[in-house]
Order: sequence, then structure tokens, then C-alpha cells
Amino acid sequence: MEVSSESSRTGIKEFDDILSGGFPKGSVVLLSGSSGSGKTTFAFQWLFEGVRKNENGIYITLTEPLFRTLKNLEVMDFYSRDAVESESLKILDAREIGEFNAEKTLKFIENEVKKCDAKRLCIDSITAIAYSIDDKAGIRRFMFELGKTLASLGCTTILTSEVHDENKFSVYGVEEFISDAIIRLDQVKVGEGLQHRLQIIKVRGKGYRSDELFYRITREGISIFPKFHLALSHGSSSVRVSAGNGTLDDMMGGGVFAGSSTLITGPSGAGKSLSSIQFIAEGLRRGEACRYAGFEESREQIIRNAKGFGINFDDFEKRGLLTIRSLYPGEKFIDEHLMGIANAIEKGSIKRCAVDSLSALYNTFPEENYNSFSRSLEAYLKSKEVTSLFTANTGLVSGSEKIDGRSQVMPDNIIMLRYVEMNGELRRVMNVVKVNGSAHSKGLRLYEISSEGIVIGRSLSGYEGVTTGVSRKISETTEDIIDAEFRRYLGPMGASVFREMKKRGISARNVSVYIDELENEGILKKEDARKFKHSVLEIIGKRGEE
Repeated sequence: MEVSSESSRTGIKEFDDILSGGFPKGSVVLLSGSSGSGKTTFAFQWLFEGVRKNENGIYITLTEPLFRTLKNLEVMDFYSRDAVESESLKILDAREIGEFNAEKTLKFIENEVKKCDAKRLCIDSITAIAYSIDDKAGIRRFMFELGKTLASLGCTTILTSEVHDENKFSVYGVEEFISDAIIRLDQVKVGEGLQHRLQIIKVRGKGYRSDELFYRITREGISIFPKFHLALSHGSSSVRVSAGNGTLDDMMGGGVFAGSSTLITGPSGAGKSLSSIQFIAEGLRRGEACRYAGFEESREQIIRNAKGFGINFDDFEKRGLLTIRSLYPGEKFIDEHLMGIANAIEKGSIKRCAVDSLSALYNTFPEENYNSFSRSLEAYLKSKEVTSLFTANTGLVSGSEKIDGRSQVMPDNIIMLRYVEMNGELRRVMNVVKVNGSAHSKGLRLYEISSEGIVIGRSLSGYEGVTTGVSRKISETTEDIIDAEFRRYLGPMGASVFREMKKRGISARNVSVYIDELENEGILKKEDARKFKHSVLEIIGKRGEE
């Protein structure tokens, strides 16, 4: 049968886009799949779309009473009572013509199509007809005659087929031979729940992609979440922008390139989410529209955390510069998450996007689905010149840097956060692993999380074995030795007191004044203060002020 170059739109926008307008007019479409996969919903959405385009339609059921069909339909937003009452869409029960007879059934279909000049026809289901025929040869003859009848009528037809074997599209293997297009719908287990999946198997006379696509069924009908297919043709900026921390920018050779992607990895509590907050806050300070996609913390928690570091995300949201979308990964299909981010980018002219974290997605969805998502997301953000930051989890201590969900992300920049044991304490260390197109610091740097955010300290040039998780001191600076004295005389609070004192500068005068203040405040006893001061001043005198 010759298929028209014109299209029969389904009313499912994403599907019509994939097929450049919909099914070819005059084609026979086999809609196959398991029970509950949405075949009937798909067919009716297509039929009512036809009515809106002044194309009369007929739905012929062989499996379900009409009252039940109508009851299920009336809750759908695309349903039109006027279309049914005026018989612009005629709903018929073929069982009313009596015991099945192939010739009689074909004549019934032909007469009904001609009577109302139908341009769209659905037979639900072709499987029920096949079950009524005794032998495979009889089924073949009926299918051949049905094909001839449909070709002569010239209407576009959907045949539904109930199959559960993923490798089959019809029960008897003959229905597809009269079909110009085959669409497979399934309900499959993904993670802890069931999701709907669609695949285009063939469409005669149309170009198409055969990706597995996820879809959702709601009152509005079927919504499909297509995958992005982007060419490797995105631009490359030479403009540097801040990642939200001046010292980190220096370590990266002057910041990150606009439109580039950055991956920050590390264990729980290392500061990955805080890095995301500071990255977004920097964009907001620059007047850039930003998107925060959170998959581990609620919106309220993100806003509270930012406020704890002096950043008012709530105010930026009200001004329209920031959108925060926070939800557990399993609340939506993985391609639905991708579509949500893409829609926000398009709608809000977003310049910065933080995704915290990829690991939450990696741990929720099958690896192949996650891999496709992560590649597509990064490529899409680059195509839109959005500067992006992703986070991913690693093991708790150095030496276990297997990064959850990093395998399919190829970022321009990689920053690694880790814990190491130093002098009997667990300390935080960071290093820049990679900056595409730029020289960068190779050193390991201590950092702390303070009320001001991430504060990056000195280099660990005097240590070895840091990346194994247990460091060994091979040389000490004056600062190291004085730090150790503060810890010896002041105990657990020594580290924070020393950091406070360092802000004044490490000199004999400043240290002497500071220790006097500790004595006056009752933090140090007089004799301890005297010994402490003598020890520190002796260290400074011997080694010289640094």
C-alpha cells in the first residue's frame, strides 16, 4: 500500500516531533505491548486529536463493554463529549454483530468507515480477532484481507496488539506484515517502581530514532520524554568566571571558563553541597540567572544551608534570578529530570546550573539509563553555554576514590575533596585534578568549613602519603610547630584558636598579646600562659618569623 507523505498527528507533541509530524496518513499502525501499558489511551488521544483537525474517527472494541470504555475516557482532559454525541468520533462494540465471522467483520468495518467518512480508525484489539480464528492459516488470510480493506478505505488505522514477550510485536507473528508502522509500549520495572517505556520499531516512509523512550500517563494523556541527540559542535569560551572561591580560582589558573563543566567529588561532609551553593551564589552576585537541581536535600534545607553562610537564596528566588528544583530521583523518570532542567534553561535564560548530586541519580536508575542521562545533560548544558557544576560521592577516606556515577561524565574540570589523617586528626584536603585548556595548581591544600564557607589554607608540600589517607610529615614550618603548641596547651580548641590568631599575623608581638588575652579571659592559667608564651616566642626566635 502506498503511504501518504502527509502526517496524522497523534496529539502527543514529543512523539509527533520525533516522527516529523506524526504517522503517515493512510498507514496501518500496529500498537503492541503488555497490559496496562497505555495502548488504548494512546489510540484515543490520537482519535480525539483527529476530531480537533476535522477528521472523523471510529473506535471499534472487541474486548471491553462500551460503558466501561466511556467511563475511563471521561476523566481524560482530551475527551470531548460533543465529539462522541455528534459521532465525529464513533465508538462501537463489534461483538454486537454476533458470533465472529471474518467476512462479516470486514464488511462491518468497511461500512462503518464509509458511513461516517472516517479518516482515522482504531481496532482494539487485533489480538482478540486472532483468538477467534481457529488456525494460523485462517489468521493469515484474515490479516491479508484486512490489509486490502484498509488500503481501499484510505484511512489511517491503529491496530492494538496484546503481547507480553518483549521480543514479539503480535501474538501470531503475522499482524505486523500488514503494518506500515510498529510502536511498542511496555510497563517495566525500574528501580523500585514501574515505568512506561516506548520504542518505535518501524515507520515506513519516515525517518525516526529507535531509542527507548519513557512516558507518563496522566489526565492529560501520554507525555513522552525524548532523549537529546546533540552534535559535538558546542562553542568554547576563553572568558574566565569565578567558581565561587577566590583561592580555588587561583588554583585553577584564574577560575573556570564560561560554559565549561566542573565535577567536584568527595565523601559525605567534605563540602560538595557547599561548593555548589558558593558556585551559584557567585553567579547570582554577577546578576546571572541560575538553576540549582538538588537530588538529596529539600528546597527548604538548601535555602537554610545557604543562609548559614550569609547567602539569601530566598531573596534571589523572589527576584527571579534563581530557581531551585529539589526532589528525590525516583519521583520522576530519569529523562523527565533531564527535560525539567532543559525547560528551565530555555525558559529562564540560565547561565549557571548546579546538579547535586549525580550519585543520587546513579544509585536510583539502571546504569545504562544513567549513562545516557549524564552524557546528554552535560552536552546540552554546553550547547546552551551554561557554566555547570556537578557533585559526586566517593569513599569516606583517601585511597577509596571510586566515584559514584562519574564514569559517563567527561567534565572540563575536576576538583577532588578528601579526608586525611594528620597528627592524629581527620583533616580536609583538596586538589585540582584537571582544568581543560589551562595550567593549574598540582598541590594538595588543606581547607576548613567556616561560617564564611570553604576557607582554603596552606599547601601540604611538607607531607607525603596524603592520597593514601594517612599522611607523614617530612618537614615542618614555623606555623606547623606553633599550631602544635596551641593544641598542646589548649586541647581540642587549640586548632580554632590558632586560626583566629593567624588572622592577626604570626609575629612575636601578636602572639604575646594574644596569649595575654587568653590568660585575662581565664582560658589559660597564669603559669600555663607563661610557659606557653615562652615556648612560642622561643620557636619564633629560633626559626625566624614567617
